[in-house]
Amino acid sequence: MIVDPKDQKSPLSHYLFKAEAIKRFFDVAEKGITLLNSYFIISSLSVFSFGLYQLILSFISIVRGLGVNFFDGMVTLDMRRYFNVQKRDLAKKLFQENIFFKIAAGIIMAIAVFLGADIIANLYGQQIASLLKWSSILLVTSAFQSLAGIFLQSVISFSQRGFSALREILKLGLIIFFLSFYQFTISEVIIAHVIAETITTIALSLFVFIKKYPQAFRGVTASIQPLMVPMVKTHGRYVFVSFGLKEVLQDSAPWLVKFFLNTESVALYSLAVNLTSFIQDFMPLTGLRPILALKADNLKELAFVFTRTVKYMLWLGILFLVVSFFAVPPTIGLLFPNYLPAIPAFLAMSLSFPLYGVMKAIAIVLASLREYKTLAMRLFNEVLILFGGSALLLPTVGVVGVGLVYLARLIERTWFLYYKLVKSRPEFRVKLKNLFVFDKTDKQFIRSFLSFVYRKRA
Repeated sequence: MIVDPKDQKSPLSHYLFKAEAIKRFFDVAEKGITLLNSYFIISSLSVFSFGLYQLILSFISIVRGLGVNFFDGMVTLDMRRYFNVQKRDLAKKLFQENIFFKIAAGIIMAIAVFLGADIIANLYGQQIASLLKWSSILLVTSAFQSLAGIFLQSVISFSQRGFSALREILKLGLIIFFLSFYQFTISEVIIAHVIAETITTIALSLFVFIKKYPQAFRGVTASIQPLMVPMVKTHGRYVFVSFGLKEVLQDSAPWLVKFFLNTESVALYSLAVNLTSFIQDFMPLTGLRPILALKADNLKELAFVFTRTVKYMLWLGILFLVVSFFAVPPTIGLLFPNYLPAIPAFLAMSLSFPLYGVMKAIAIVLASLREYKTLAMRLFNEVLILFGGSALLLPTVGVVGVGLVYLARLIERTWFLYYKLVKSRPEFRVKLKNLFVFDKTDKQFIRSFLSFVYRKRA
């Protein structure tokens, strides 16, 4: 953990490498088991049922985004800033205020979904009611996971990384149980998902959060100064619009596909976008957010890390694009022949890989600088692209249309955020020629990486 500045005993690159090393270590198990789980789910369910499963998860994610998680980034950043200036009493106060808000919001949303399930069932069938009631539990588990995530990111701890693998292992065990001794329908998929999330949340709370929290705040009395309400009054409207609209944009796409096409097309879209997210997750962005928050008050260092990140993410994204273009289509054809129509949508989405890491770096810097208004403004253009593009392309070119909309949104988002960043902070401007030059800083970065790997292996 890095609670006080004196806790930083290594260069920034060390913490970036450490974050990625921990993530990649657990990724081997997590991604392998995730793929196995996906194979069982996709091959066992009909295309319609898989599409319905994705619609339910999308609905829960929209509710969660609008009512549970939209202040996470702002709270994390302000807690880190308090740690940076050694005001742990303020960091503790802000976190304690957020505990009440988070848990209350999660419980209220869960009750609303649980009670409203029967009303929705009158429109879509009784099976939906039980599925939504089970899924409502995810709103409560998400609240607790969100609290743990806020705290661990603010103290620069990566202790939670292994719990995603634990969740997938638990889910795999439940899937095998249902396949072997019972039945495996969409109901069992939802139940396995909920049980795995619940057990993982309990384990994260008991073995990481309860252990780390006293270490960070030992001997610290929380300030009596109210922080959450003033913070929300100052930045809340922009954060709410930014996070809320982002979640709606992300999770309304399946419903647009359902509206303009059908539930089977939702399954095709879901496979394409899940594959895209799966590949994007290999980009080394894990440690970037907490590291940039650590240097949020040092613009020179922040700008240096940013420009280097843009360079590396661009070239890594190009590599991902080339590999994906040749490897993914035959893999889909071999494993899931019924989903071959999803390939054009995936290929359209994969064109975003070179810009994905760049866009993430820009957005993280803007959040670190508290440019919440800019992050909120960019979403209005995306709303127009998503809904207008879907209405135009889905009825004419089918599922590939949503892939083109996905690509258009990311291009617009990258251009808009970068323009706003360099307009207000010229020191963050990236010179085009530097993207194609291999200089001494790059060599030093590689040497640091190799040294880190050697020490870990030794």
